[in-house]
Amino acid sequence: MNDVERRSDRAGNGWNVAVGVVLILLVGLGVVILIRGASTADSSRALEAPTVVTVSLAALPAEMSAMYHYAADHAEHFTTIPCYCGCDRSLGHRNLKDCFVTPAGEWDAHASGCGVCTVEAATAKELLESGADAAAVRRQIIDRYGPSPTTSSLSPATSGQGAQP
Repeated sequence: MNDVERRSDRAGNGWNVAVGVVLILLVGLGVVILIRGASTADSSRALEAPTVVTVSLAALPAEMSAMYHYAADHAEHFTTIPCYCGCDRSLGHRNLKDCFVTPAGEWDAHASGCGVCTVEAATAKELLESGADAAAVRRQIIDRYGPSPTTSSLSPATSGQGAQP
C-alpha cells in the first residue's frame, strides 16, 4: 500500500468516526426529548385515566342490549350497587351503572364482555322486578357477593352518586 492509499484510508476512517459521533449525539438528543416530553405534569396521571371503549347495542345479542337499556333506565338503582369484577381499579368505574353507561351517556363496552357485571346486573334486575327497593337490592347484592373494594365508599349517604374514584 502506498502513501496515497494510506492517507485515503485514514481519511475514510475519520469520516466514519465523525458520522458515528453525530449519530450517537442525535440518538442521545432524541432520548432526552422523549424523556422530557414524557415527564410533563399530566404523565403521572396517564394510567389513572383509562380509555373508555363504547359499543353499538346493535352489535350485541338482544338479551345483552336489553340489559344495557335496563341499566340505563334504572340508573338511580344501579349507581348504588358496587361492581365485583375489579373495574373500579382497572377502569375507574364507581358502581354497576358505570359498567353499562359512560359518564357521557354512551354505552360502555365493558359490561358486554364481563360475566361478573352481567350476572350481577341480572340479579339486580330480578330483585328490582320482584319489588325490592334500591337499598334492599344493594344489601342483597353485597350479602350475595361479599364486600368489594367499592363497598366502603358506597355508603347510603353517597348512594346517589356511587363510589368516588
